[in-house]
Amino acid sequence: MKSRFASTVALGIALLLLACRAEAAAATRPNIVFVLVDDMGYADLGCYGAKDIRTPHIDRLAKEGVAFKNMFCTTSLCSPSRASILTGLYAHRHGVRDNFTELPAALPHWPGRLRESGYATAYLGKWHMGENNDEPRPGFNWFVTHKGQGKYFDTEWNINGTGRKVVPGYYTHIVPDMAMEWLARPRDPLPPSSLQAGSI
Repeated sequence: MKSRFASTVALGIALLLLACRAEAAAATRPNIVFVLVDDMGYADLGCYGAKDIRTPHIDRLAKEGVAFKNMFCTTSLCSPSRASILTGLYAHRHGVRDNFTELPAALPHWPGRLRESGYATAYLGKWHMGENNDEPRPGFNWFVTHKGQGKYFDTEWNINGTGRKVVPGYYTHIVPDMAMEWLARPRDPLPPSSLQAGSI
């Protein structure tokens, strides 16, 4: 009887410790915000030494997060570069060699892997891999984009496959607003989040 009681207590403590360890591990998984900006040079940010352009908010993100100091663009076209960032592959491996080619749906990418591991994932903004396709892509819980390059003002957005909507305003203001709305959405339990925002 004592042996059974001791075993039950030991098992209970072991399960409690495992639960605490799992909760601690989940609590240490970072939230990820990845902002992809077209046509911004290395020297256009204060955190990289720009003297003529003030970027205090981006500088703060770089200081408190991760700033890549040794990175290279392997393909100077929009879509192949985006595919390389997502997959970690060169263009000859992922197959997106121009601004009109779809990223193969079966090709693994880092947001999809995060989603598989329990992250809430979102993509908002310019996708631009598949000129006339603004449908949600695999690997994202929330996907909001538009066809092709997009427009600077009053872009028509496909809101997570539920319908298209013209959102009045300047593109560079709309994407951050949509990102903040997604980040503020209630989730229970609150999983770690990965948000990727692409601008034109």
